[in-house]
Amino acid sequence: MQKFLNLVISGMVTGAIYSIMASGLVLTYQSSGVFNFAHAAVAFTSAYFYFQLNTGQSIPIVPSLVLTVFVFAPLLGLALDRIVLGRLAKAPMYARIVGTIGILVALPNLVQWLVDAVMVDWWGLDLTKLSEYGDSGGPIPPGIGPTPAEVYRFEWLGLDGVNLNSNQLAVFIVAALVAVLLYLIIRRTRVGLEMRAQVDREALASLRGINPRRTSAIAWMLSMTLAGLGGVLIAPLFQLNDPTFLFVVFASLAAVALAGMRSIPLAFAAGLGLGVAQNLIAGYRRDIPWRFFNDLSGLESAVPYLILLAALFVVGRERGRAAGSVSDEKPAPDHRAGLPSWRRKLPWAIFTVVLVGYTLGAFGWPNNPIYVRSSILAPGLALAIVFLSFVVVTGIGGMVSLAQATFVTAGGYMAGWALQLSDARHPPPWSEWSFDIPFVVHNGSMNFFVACLLGALAAAALGALVAYPIRRMGTLALALATFALAWVMYFIVFQNDGVGNGSFGYAFRFPTLNLFGIETLDFSKASTLVCGLLLVFGVITLLIHNLQRSPSGRAMFAVRSSSVAAQTSGVSPARAQVALFALSAGIAGFGGAMYGLSNFAVTRDSVPPITGLIWITVVVTFGVRRPGGALLAGLSYTAAPVIWRELASFSWMPDFLSELLVSTYFTPMLFGLGAINLAKNPDGLLAMVGHRGLERRREKERKARIAEAELGLHHGEEVVVPDAVPEAQVLATVGLATPDGTAGAVPVILLEDVVAGYGDVEVLHGVTVAVERGQVVALLGANGAGKSTLCNVTAGLVPITSGTVQLSGVDVTDLAPHARAQEGLLLVPEARGIFPGLTVEENLQVLLRDPALRAKAYERFPILGERRKQVAGLLSGGEQQMLSLAPALATPPAALVADEPTLGLAPLAAEVVIDALRELRGMGTAILLVEEKASEVMKVADIVAFMELGRVVWMGPRDEADDERLAAAYLGGTHRGEA
Repeated sequence: MQKFLNLVISGMVTGAIYSIMASGLVLTYQSSGVFNFAHAAVAFTSAYFYFQLNTGQSIPIVPSLVLTVFVFAPLLGLALDRIVLGRLAKAPMYARIVGTIGILVALPNLVQWLVDAVMVDWWGLDLTKLSEYGDSGGPIPPGIGPTPAEVYRFEWLGLDGVNLNSNQLAVFIVAALVAVLLYLIIRRTRVGLEMRAQVDREALASLRGINPRRTSAIAWMLSMTLAGLGGVLIAPLFQLNDPTFLFVVFASLAAVALAGMRSIPLAFAAGLGLGVAQNLIAGYRRDIPWRFFNDLSGLESAVPYLILLAALFVVGRERGRAAGSVSDEKPAPDHRAGLPSWRRKLPWAIFTVVLVGYTLGAFGWPNNPIYVRSSILAPGLALAIVFLSFVVVTGIGGMVSLAQATFVTAGGYMAGWALQLSDARHPPPWSEWSFDIPFVVHNGSMNFFVACLLGALAAAALGALVAYPIRRMGTLALALATFALAWVMYFIVFQNDGVGNGSFGYAFRFPTLNLFGIETLDFSKASTLVCGLLLVFGVITLLIHNLQRSPSGRAMFAVRSSSVAAQTSGVSPARAQVALFALSAGIAGFGGAMYGLSNFAVTRDSVPPITGLIWITVVVTFGVRRPGGALLAGLSYTAAPVIWRELASFSWMPDFLSELLVSTYFTPMLFGLGAINLAKNPDGLLAMVGHRGLERRREKERKARIAEAELGLHHGEEVVVPDAVPEAQVLATVGLATPDGTAGAVPVILLEDVVAGYGDVEVLHGVTVAVERGQVVALLGANGAGKSTLCNVTAGLVPITSGTVQLSGVDVTDLAPHARAQEGLLLVPEARGIFPGLTVEENLQVLLRDPALRAKAYERFPILGERRKQVAGLLSGGEQQMLSLAPALATPPAALVADEPTLGLAPLAAEVVIDALRELRGMGTAILLVEEKASEVMKVADIVAFMELGRVVWMGPRDEADDERLAAAYLGGTHRGEA
């Protein structure tokens, strides 16, 4: 019992830290849509700041705690939100994942670089370097309880030997307070409601007056406060070094998954249970009679990741409404568009010629070419081959695999084992063969290339085995599942001496190529090895290009763009994803053999999962969609430290700059800072540079088209476009001007000569629309006429190129959607203006803070009162539209823009919506109504406007909108006439 209770108590302490970390992760994911892999980096940075204040500067514990948790950590969160995280929220999911991984890599290195190289070595400040602790693992800062820690015993309860110290007790108390406060903030405060609304439907939240920047900043500040608090609690229980913090926070991912990535209370409870389970397994593993468990030395470390995998199989599958999706990811524009084939290939051909020329000795710089070839170019090209696997799985497939390091190790192990001779510890069976197989086995030794293929096949088989059960997961769940797999393989499989050949791993001999008994190529020569690796890289690149152009490649691109559309076209998304994942793993496995050759061996610690995180950051920073990015990433990874050392060695380089460059933290910091670029340009540096060139070419082409059109006009050519209704006629039609054009009352909604579109496509061409108080202006037109775009322009969702948007005489052209909503504009979008993940009551609370106003809404729509605790997404279509309009009826807005409010509704439900619009008109609301059902429009409209090809081509009173004009509006004919 004593052992059990001690294990439970210590496990609950660790579990409490897991709970705090998991709560912070759930908070940011639910409030921003970004899963913050950098949570551990913030925890470490905060603990480091606390250590410098308390131990380094002798500031007492309480002030150090307050400054760290309530000042430093929130400000760090605000800074990261403004610099990186706010942009990542709008990036594709893979960019969000890799961007936060970049922060995870950069932040600890940045902080230690600033302290060691800048503040201590350069400025001479009296601070403590973590590097001074050497191999001891780092300092142990004091806890937030008494110092030294007090020990509480429970003999008075008859529990001899059961102890609890003050640091552990502090963790319990803090964790309990955090749980209560978080629940109250998320569920009982306005800020929490706005956070949940923004995650549910970000665009709609902005339309309802919620400031997305403010909400995001508060969420990140809260999350970073939790990370900082967790960091201060972790350091006294373990040690202050970044790997320890990584392991603790990564372990908490299991609690996040058990909570479905949504529930903070569940995440908190799961964290406590996880800590206890991990401790009990560690304490009683040796008592289990099965020898298998006794031999698993890394089982206790792998427990959180095994639980994470199991939880993801249950909660990680995408359960969204498939029919409601249009496109999973917008294809990135090809910055090489319009360039001839030779122009695309020329830069890479020059680069290859220069690289081969240097390898063969054509250039004399730098001074030690043998070292450069063997220690930079060869390992860099081997890594470039590995990085091609990211091009396949992420660049083509849009998936994020955090297990590529595992596939590299698996491929290296398999190839290394296949190359073993008969005197090895675990020789392969062919080492004893007395016969040869041409080009496969000779004198018991396997052909090196065949061994590499075996490594690739083994890794591909492992990849397929992994991909099959997780193929239906979303992008984030798949990334977490591969991350969990990487750690399970590392702790349980690769640490096994029988698998990894002990701590020495598998050594690689340099192969030779013999033709007709004559040694033709010796790969122990650095130049030969580099050329060989470059050739292998080129062959795999060619295979990837062929794959992209093949039917299989097009199927994979179709799945990435829209899995639903691909499935309806006869493409199996699951099969395509498994095949792509297996191919990626196979390339990584082949690269693992090349990596082992260039580094002489593959051991259990050659490529730990953490290294895989750095790899994906580097390759995505350079560009993950094309093999060229993989080549530059591989060479940069190995060359960067050498380049900094070379620069630092120049006599003209100031000493302080030399110290900054040669710091061990400098290179990983730079690679991690690629996340900032990634937030601005998710396709990497190559695409960023290429897109600038593309923009210049497009601008040149645009000017050429304008010049050609002007030349055509000078020669009398006529361009036929629908005539737009003049602005004066629009104002006169709605009663805002006198017949002679003199200005009358100020319109509530006024769009003047608006030009707008999407990217390079102009949709609205000089549109003018006005709506006065208590008036309904109905907008009709065929699909594609620009009606919904006009609604979005009015609300601020689509920016305009020229013209103005005014509300009650105030120019709101430059205002964001939430600011326009605060000015009295309410948009009911085509896809229902509700938050499906919030309850009916919470939906009303977003706009109606006063309970009396909500009661008024329930009185107008009693059915909503009966369902006030029901999730809005489960309401019928008519009930959802009632919920959209209920706030407006309780507090009539100055302006209402309704985009297809009766779309998909039954006749009775549509009649309820039309009645609500009549009520709003009677209350003085100016209504701009877009509706596909002309019969419904005519019941409520005062003014009818027809749109065609992005122009208002006719506008007049409802009585003048006869059947002929209605037919023309929907069939595309243009009518011109006086209003």
